[in-house]
Amino acid sequence: MPSSAKGFSAHDLTQLGILLAAAIALRFAESTVAYLLPLPGAHLGLANAVTIIVLYLYGTKRTALFLAARILLTGLLFTGLFSPGFSIGLAGAVLSFLFMALAVQKDWFSSVGVGVLGAFTHNCGQILAAMVLMQSTALVSYLPFLIGIGIPTGIFTGLVAGIFLKRVPANECLRK
Repeated sequence: MPSSAKGFSAHDLTQLGILLAAAIALRFAESTVAYLLPLPGAHLGLANAVTIIVLYLYGTKRTALFLAARILLTGLLFTGLFSPGFSIGLAGAVLSFLFMALAVQKDWFSSVGVGVLGAFTHNCGQILAAMVLMQSTALVSYLPFLIGIGIPTGIFTGLVAGIFLKRVPANECLRK
């Protein structure tokens, strides 16, 4: 059955595959310099810049598939599937995706605003999941520290995504 029968052309699959590989490579690069951020669980979120790009180029449904593949592959490669770290990251990714998708659909923010919203809601999702797993509300005191790192990294990922999107031909952004 041709790939276009499911709504994906060969071009789409190729481009999404390249973007997925880039996101995983960026996550790997982050893991090698994790010592630069002094807080456990804090990451630069570079792979999220790729997710923002996919969200603008391909819309919500395809980004959900992209993000599911990204989460599963990075879980296999870096945290271990269904480990506490995987569960905490998954909760953050799901919550941030929901808010970023809504913001893009409603055209509430630029890519920078979407990046900040994604970072903020990712941190909230992480803390909520950690509170459930550890059965402690004390973890909420860690949230301001994560947000303090999340806002500048969200600005950075949004800027990176925005620069990339400005260089993509306008018709590429109509794939929603």
